[in-house]
Amino acid sequence: MKFLPLLCCALCFVPPLEAMAQSAPASPEQLAAITARGRALEAYDQAAWHGTDAAQAVADGNTAGLKYFIAQKTAGGWTVDFGNLDASGTTFLTVLEATSQDGRHFRATRLPAPRSDTGFLVAAAHAIATAEAVFQPVPDYKYNVAVLPNPDGTLYVYLYPAQTDVKIFPVGGDERFTMSTDGIKILDAHRMHNSILARPADVGVPSGAHTVAGFRTVVVENVPQDTDVFHVLARTPAIPDYVDARGQLYLINVDGSIEYKGPAPAKP
Repeated sequence: MKFLPLLCCALCFVPPLEAMAQSAPASPEQLAAITARGRALEAYDQAAWHGTDAAQAVADGNTAGLKYFIAQKTAGGWTVDFGNLDASGTTFLTVLEATSQDGRHFRATRLPAPRSDTGFLVAAAHAIATAEAVFQPVPDYKYNVAVLPNPDGTLYVYLYPAQTDVKIFPVGGDERFTMSTDGIKILDAHRMHNSILARPADVGVPSGAHTVAGFRTVVVENVPQDTDVFHVLARTPAIPDYVDARGQLYLINVDGSIEYKGPAPAKP
């Protein structure tokens, strides 16, 4: 079979004229930080996904006390805690736990009695509730949530559309919140993309052709977004993405690293 190179448009927003003005490119340090956040988000997403699958088998339909599921990377791998805050909001009660060394293969157990935590899980649960209360989702889409700790004790909360069909990749309509150490206060709200474009993997691909790269446009900043990296890492089959961010062109490689390619070609 002959494979023809094809550049597939994965995400293209129509920006206002003022947003189309070319801006300065990102520094290598900025790009490295975006890559690191995108990789961390993808690892969390995988752990939450597979941990939830394992927990559902153990729960067997009994979801009492399972309002939140929160993943944590530990020295021994990944742990996903399923539970809820107590009435005072000061203690997280874990009812089910899923653990894994590689973040892909999980073993879930129902605890004999709820396990109490007054640290990270409490802050993470509050952070999720606080972010979800103000987040404006794109209608008709389900959303995933991820909570990632920062070195200074603050938390990132990501809300991004869930992939509910293996052939459909919903991209965009996402936001990153920076939360206080207790998860109660929003320190920053950063909308990464406004609308969602969801396309089957094979839309626009002629018979016998092979998609070699995707393309998307970012209008909120002059840099790719954390979820741009996440989607490259999460998508199967793996292909890189070109990103036009306010007139600057970047390439996100399949390992999440980002290359600056110079000014984006002028639009016809």
